[in-house]
Formats: sequence, C-alpha cells, structure tokens
Amino acid sequence: MIKKQIILPTLLLATILIGGITGCTSSKSPDVSQGNNGTKVSDTKNTTNSPPSNTPESAKKREAVRKQVEAVLTPDQVKQLSGKLQQGERMRKAVLSLNLTAEQKTKIQDIFKTAYPHRQGQS
Repeated sequence: MIKKQIILPTLLLATILIGGITGCTSSKSPDVSQGNNGTKVSDTKNTTNSPPSNTPESAKKREAVRKQVEAVLTPDQVKQLSGKLQQGERMRKAVLSLNLTAEQKTKIQDIFKTAYPHRQGQS
C-alpha cells in the first residue's frame, strides 16, 4: 500500500513534467514562437539595439579605426596586424597580441574608446 502511495504521485508528476517539456519544445523552429495576436515573435523583435556588423557605414568606421591604429604602429607591426586580420582575427584581439610599447597601448586605447564608446569595459 505504501508503494502505491509513492509510485502513483511520482508517475503523475513525471507525466506532467514530460508533457510540459515536450509541449514547450514541439516547435520545429526554436526561435519562432507565436505572440498573443498570432504574429511571430521573431517578426516583432526590436533590432535597433543590436549593433550593425556588416553595413557599409560600419565597414567605413572599421577601416577608419584601422588606419588610425596603423598610424601608431611600426611598419613591422602593421604587417603583423594585416596578417592577423586577414586570418579573421578581430581587430582588438589582433592589436593586443602585438608587442606594443606603453605609449602605443595608451594611444590605441584612446582610439578604441573614441570609436566605440558603447563598448567600455569589454575586452
């Protein structure tokens, strides 16, 4: 009798949990869900807060920052930086991997702070 009192609620709880989990994950596309008015939630997302990464304006800005950084570097460092960027490394990481002097570090940090003020505190 005691086993029935333990097993029955356990099975009932397991059934409810499994049903709830499968009900939540039955969508074929995980990022598309229906809102209250039938519209897709992915259609109503506000994308203005996400930084544009491949727009012509951002490409021009990246190129301007790169030229400013290259003006601070030695010719050998510019070659190293170009090679790392062509391999797909990000600008900040590529610059930090160079053997920079304290003066170069300060100047480049100022360039990044001016160009990307919204990224303060990120590395």
